Amino acid sequence: MSLLVDELDFPARRARFCRIASAAARERHTRGAFGFGTLGEKRLHAILKKYLCENTDYHEVGIPGTRFLADIRVGDEIYEVQTGGFAPLKTKLQYLLEHTPCTVTVVHPVVAERSLCWIDPRDGSVSPARRVGGVGRAANLLAELYPLLPLLPDERISFRLLLLSVQDFRLLNPSGRDPKRHTRRFERLPVDLLEDITFSSPADFRDLLPADLPETFSVAVFSKCARLRLRAAYSAVHVLEKLGIFRQISAKPMTFEVV
Repeated sequence: MSLLVDELDFPARRARFCRIASAAARERHTRGAFGFGTLGEKRLHAILKKYLCENTDYHEVGIPGTRFLADIRVGDEIYEVQTGGFAPLKTKLQYLLEHTPCTVTVVHPVVAERSLCWIDPRDGSVSPARRVGGVGRAANLLAELYPLLPLLPDERISFRLLLLSVQDFRLLNPSGRDPKRHTRRFERLPVDLLEDITFSSPADFRDLLPADLPETFSVAVFSKCARLRLRAAYSAVHVLEKLGIFRQISAKPMTFEVV
């Protein structure tokens, strides 16, 4: 068994992910089972930690002299799994970079493919899975990085994007006129790993630039090319400027060029 998934090629990584996700789907929802429930973690967070490092002895490792726990620490390599926004990680990451010799990899999942099943609470029957929208893309990472802007130039921090296929289960509302309205998600299960991409240097982020981006452009043009909402596009542009990939050439209107 390889300790870190980095030691494997992508087909082996994908197989490992699917095996762990399948085992997790079979586990009962009990505290501590398969590592779930520990420290209030959600299922996806625990699956990703097992994917990155199957030996749980390296999970939740304390940082001496602090209240911080590294999600995974193997030697001087730290992996932090963040399934939500990055802002809550800023203080912890700043401490790790300033006061430890460790390299830090922030691992972030993005739902790139999604299917939906409906559960009828009256008899427990489950509908066949149906592909639906509401998914993200790798370019979404750019806007997410904005809260970590001051940390981006540090060469000891990298970002790892996991593009996932998931299956959502929602409970029907049989008491309503339309049983599919005003429903809630019962469970989300990851089922497949589509891509595992690491951005270890500013140059790596160039791969996320839209192919049709002109030489000079406004934020609105970048928003359209990158298929990002305008607010997210502003954040993404400032991230790329901080990484040295974009340069502002005009303030009014705000205009940039690729360096």
